[in-house]
Amino acid sequence: MSAPYDLFGAPGYEQLLAVLGAAEESHTRYERTGRLPDLERALVLFDAVLDRTQNIDLRSAAMNGVGTSLWSRYERFGEPADLDGAITLFREALAPYGAEVTVATPSYWTNLSGALRLRWLRTHDARDLTASVDAIRTALDSTPPVGARRSNRLDSLGDALLSLYHLHGDSAALAEAVGTFRAAVACAAPGTEEQTWARSNLAEALRLHHHQSPDGAPEALDEAALLARAVLAAVPRRHRLYPRFLSNLASILAERHQARADTADLREAARAARRAVAATPAGHPNLVQRNAVLATVRRLELIGAADVDAPAPRVLDGGGRRSTRRERRAVRAWVRATAEAYATTPEGHALRGLALLNHGSALGTQAVTEGDPHALAAAIDLHRKAASDPTMDVSVRVGCAHLWALSLIGGGEGRSPDNHAAAMEPFRLAVELLPRTASYRIGRMDRARRLGRFAGLAQDAAACALELADPELALRLLEQGRGVLLAQALDARTDTTDLLSRLPDELAAEYARLIPQLDRPEAAAFISSGPAGTGAGHPAPGTPLAGEDRHALAERWDRLVAAIRREPGFGDFLRLPRTAEMLAGLGDEGPVVMVNVSPLRCDALVLREGRVRCVPLTGLSHAEVVRRADAFLVAVRTAGDAGQPLSRQRDAQSEIRETLAWLWTAVVEPVLDALGIRADDEPGGESPGRMWWIPTGPLTALPLHAAGRHENDRDNLLDRAVSSYAPTVNSLVHARRRQTARADRRPTAPTAPLVVAVPAPPGAGLVPLEGARAEAALLAARPGARLLLDEQAVRRTVLDALPHHPWVHFACHAVAADDAAATGQVLLHDHDTAPLTLTDIARLRLPAAELAYLSACETTRGRGEYADEALHITGAFHMAGFTHVIGTLWAVDDETSRELADHFYSAFAPRHPFPSRTAYALHTAVRALRDADEGYRLNPSLWAPYIHVGP
Repeated sequence: MSAPYDLFGAPGYEQLLAVLGAAEESHTRYERTGRLPDLERALVLFDAVLDRTQNIDLRSAAMNGVGTSLWSRYERFGEPADLDGAITLFREALAPYGAEVTVATPSYWTNLSGALRLRWLRTHDARDLTASVDAIRTALDSTPPVGARRSNRLDSLGDALLSLYHLHGDSAALAEAVGTFRAAVACAAPGTEEQTWARSNLAEALRLHHHQSPDGAPEALDEAALLARAVLAAVPRRHRLYPRFLSNLASILAERHQARADTADLREAARAARRAVAATPAGHPNLVQRNAVLATVRRLELIGAADVDAPAPRVLDGGGRRSTRRERRAVRAWVRATAEAYATTPEGHALRGLALLNHGSALGTQAVTEGDPHALAAAIDLHRKAASDPTMDVSVRVGCAHLWALSLIGGGEGRSPDNHAAAMEPFRLAVELLPRTASYRIGRMDRARRLGRFAGLAQDAAACALELADPELALRLLEQGRGVLLAQALDARTDTTDLLSRLPDELAAEYARLIPQLDRPEAAAFISSGPAGTGAGHPAPGTPLAGEDRHALAERWDRLVAAIRREPGFGDFLRLPRTAEMLAGLGDEGPVVMVNVSPLRCDALVLREGRVRCVPLTGLSHAEVVRRADAFLVAVRTAGDAGQPLSRQRDAQSEIRETLAWLWTAVVEPVLDALGIRADDEPGGESPGRMWWIPTGPLTALPLHAAGRHENDRDNLLDRAVSSYAPTVNSLVHARRRQTARADRRPTAPTAPLVVAVPAPPGAGLVPLEGARAEAALLAARPGARLLLDEQAVRRTVLDALPHHPWVHFACHAVAADDAAATGQVLLHDHDTAPLTLTDIARLRLPAAELAYLSACETTRGRGEYADEALHITGAFHMAGFTHVIGTLWAVDDETSRELADHFYSAFAPRHPFPSRTAYALHTAVRALRDADEGYRLNPSLWAPYIHVGP
């Protein structure tokens, strides 16, 4: 019997190998020149090999070759069948080898990864993206540590991680992508195509890093621009990727213009974006992204023409001033660019939703600037289409639903009830979808950033409901659309003993396994060091959770919740309680007042005796609250700055007093009048009654509890009621249930407080807090107290101690989470190497926690866009499980804090604080300070920052 024709070493084998080489050469030539005859010849030759051989190695090589050629043809003409065929062929090329590694299989895995990633961009099927990451990691496992192949495959892994960032908004994936691209650049030889590609991708990743970074990472944009220009200089203009490199440079320069308002950057970005689109053939898959970049540039040109922060349909004020001719030209250019981007983005593409959103926004702006009702109708139709499409990215759906609602309200005649009734559909949809933007797949701060994009949505929806005289619906919308992160924490911390006993054993066991895993601290890395993305095993609760494992755990959590809800009687598992249930849970301990601040209208929702009552606040406006809050922050910082002239400090105190008087007139007095609480309602010497405030949006930065004219004892809230705060109604209900459950099991042994005092954190450059040392000495004398002073107070020790003390007192410096760079932290002795951040605190589960007293500066201050998520240090302690938290709204005086703590703790017996009297104790202490002498009354910055959060 003769040997097979294609056996290794046989003449036929060598001939087929030569044909394969010729095919690969033709394909390489096409990649370099873009000549279609070369691509067609490559396909013919690869097919010829497939037709003539059964040799596994030759067939796999030929299938890989046909796959790469089909991939190239897809990039040329955009035919989905070509890409699907390529993916099938790559998998068939790998199938005969199983787990075996050959010289060729890493290349096949690399090609499969890239094609899957490209298909994900078209279909948005997350399974393709996950498979892409797995494939390229398999390839890298068998790739030498240096050289062109290593660079190419690292580049592919970086691209896959970048795609994961685009899909989920996961900053861990983005950070790892930046590092991976840097490694790819380092592996590539200077002047090679591998280096060019890696530099281009690194530039794009750095642009996104700037966009995502809390402090804006300005240096990242400069590095990105240098890289993008170097890439363009390294390739000829006829290179097939030249349009891509132009578009990347345009994106980077547009981003830098937004950061620095440099018009030269915008002009260069516009030229590059136009050239990139012009050089991209019709039907090319990447025309989608290039049109999107051009549309972004046109939007920025409009902003420059209008000299405003951002163009948007001015649906709330009827359009405002008359637009200029230059503005109208810029609007039309923006409309044309977004129309082209929309037209070239096919159904199902990952960017389809964004194209709808942007074109709708452009048309809405045109409707306002030109008074064009047809443009408004078209904008509403586009936003409705995107918001109602379940295949769209959920963030796009929320944004489109919000714009749809606002356009309906502003587009009709006289903002009639019919307009508001129509707007309720998209408002309810947007609020219902909002929690889905903050999946467990991404870290806490990534979730916060996603929610921050929609700041004010719930307030607008509630205002619309109040226009329709439906305060219960308004309450529900506010509860659904605010405090999303807090609701997730409450879900994880609810006592589920009874619930688990009624579930099937396998569901109860999975719930018990997942809860502590989801609470693990977040690792900086995305890729897991264990089995790829399984989320398997049961690591210790303190083990950092890599992003890949977090995604796997989130999938398990979603499946578990869905399974539990299918069980009889569990349909509402982890859903927001019904309104009647929430109101019943509040009891009758005093009124709860939720103050809704929206550009549409401002109101107080008064919750009392199981009912919701709306009190319109006609003297309050969203714009005025924003202005007052900004001015107030400047005033309290000036008043507390010893380096300022005394005259400026006096002026600042005057501004603070004027703001407190305005809060009284605009907010508090109308509410008290509606409740029938008057100055003479307090019998001589008796404590005033309780009330709870739930401010929203920019009002969260202002001290409602201190509202009034304090030169007398009548027209101020401090002398009428004991005020407390809550982030949401549901959180207050949870806190009351915890307090009630604990009331029956008070300990007989002394409650041992944990006292943490760091008067002078090393290297912080802050004034030492001698009062903090005195506070610590006062509390350390209590029975069973544990004092962590100075070098004893380090992050690990504090975190280990917190679960063992239901009562904790911090006397130290703090950094508020109120600007782009700050994440919020308590400054302990090792703050520079191991900061104790609000994220560290919020992830704790402390079922026995009762009282946290935070004698530190600005613990209740956070960034404006996170105002409704209680993302500050006070909120973090409440989220961790402390039923009562004493916090501060602004920087506090050291000596005043010591005096206040002395007053506060004198209300409690030495052996046990009585948490239900916490609010009264703080109220009494603050009044005592205010009334100490006339100087204190005239300086409210000293006594007004202290607040109580809890039942």
